[in-house]
Amino acid sequence: MIAGPRELAELVVAAFSGDPDDLVEAFADDGVVIDQPGEQPAVGHDEIFSFFMAYGGRREVARVDDLFLAGGRGGLSYTVWFRSDSHNYGQHGRVLLTLDDDGMITRWDGAWVERPSDLSPWGGD
Repeated sequence: MIAGPRELAELVVAAFSGDPDDLVEAFADDGVVIDQPGEQPAVGHDEIFSFFMAYGGRREVARVDDLFLAGGRGGLSYTVWFRSDSHNYGQHGRVLLTLDDDGMITRWDGAWVERPSDLSPWGGD
């Protein structure tokens, strides 16, 4: 169960940084993650864990930019910075959340958004 916005922000940052265990536990057993419209959903704890772990090794820094929770709905925007051998870059995403009556995430509908990237975590490019 999500206790509030601060806790959710901490869980999202940890998941994008390669430690998704606690965020996965905040999902209902049959929770769904859709990273981009039209993509195959990750359904259930095992698939959601695999979804976040697939990114954790490439993301060095993550930040939740905005977050709100209101009853059974929520939304957040976040930034993750990737590091590769030849280039570092930031990526921004937005997520709509659906929560059940127990405060568990039942659905995560995400979309990547274009925005100028701040590469200050690495002192520029």
